[in-house]
Amino acid sequence: MNALQSAGLAMSLLIVAACGEAQDQAQAQTDGDTIALETIQAADYMKGKRAFQGRCSACHTLADDSGDIAGPNLWGVFDRVAGSKEEFYFSEALEKAEFVWTPGKLKAWLEDPEGYLPDNIMGIPEPVPGRDILDILHFMMIETGKVDWERPPEAFAESQSDRSKPPAERFPSFWNHLMYNTARYRWEDPDSGEEFRFDAYFKQDGSVASNRKGVSGFWHINERDFFCYALQGLPVSVGSMVECFPVAAMAIPRFSEELWTSNPHLNVKLHGGIQPGRPDWVDNAELKPVYEDG
Repeated sequence: MNALQSAGLAMSLLIVAACGEAQDQAQAQTDGDTIALETIQAADYMKGKRAFQGRCSACHTLADDSGDIAGPNLWGVFDRVAGSKEEFYFSEALEKAEFVWTPGKLKAWLEDPEGYLPDNIMGIPEPVPGRDILDILHFMMIETGKVDWERPPEAFAESQSDRSKPPAERFPSFWNHLMYNTARYRWEDPDSGEEFRFDAYFKQDGSVASNRKGVSGFWHINERDFFCYALQGLPVSVGSMVECFPVAAMAIPRFSEELWTSNPHLNVKLHGGIQPGRPDWVDNAELKPVYEDG
């Protein structure tokens, strides 16, 4: 082999190596599945924020200094092994999944949670619509520290910050959804074997009524815009509960027998949903309450 041929071979090897390196980078940017990074970057941050708030924020927080709720905090979720976050109880299905979360895998999960990973316990009522998924991924990748893309100016707007206004004006969608419909619950305690179903009616005066005699409570919205409520008189061993969730979690009205699952006490699962309407007596003091248990 002469010098010219040797030089040509060396150049060919360099090109092949460079192509391989570029291919590795491209694969890294397609997140292990089929989504190009540029496709996610072109999605809409504000639409993703609203979709996440309406569909995900009742169970998940995003910021580095936030804690777990019903679901784990998602800071750093991309590039994390599924079911590996410390101090959080995952389903056996997730603990044994042995894959790393990427935007592509999260897309597949949101499209069909039960089909993608059978026997998981993530409490969402239905797959996320395809029109929302890329926007949610865009928003999450920014807010969980995966990328440093610039947020749009409106992300910093002081919307809903005028605390002099009543909740009905600050959060009209949330207010109308929760104050005029029925919250339906199913209490499930595997340790004691207790299972209890009841309806709760959140009232505009800050009180909570129920279709079960003796069950009552109160609610308020705190300085972080979390809706917190307490119930007492529950016919279960602990007798009472306190729970909080982001107001934004109810920003998109949805009706279903079960929309979320939370853990108000150790090992207790509280399945909750919203049903349209409520009995007339709830908001009319002149009418006598009607209880299912007499």
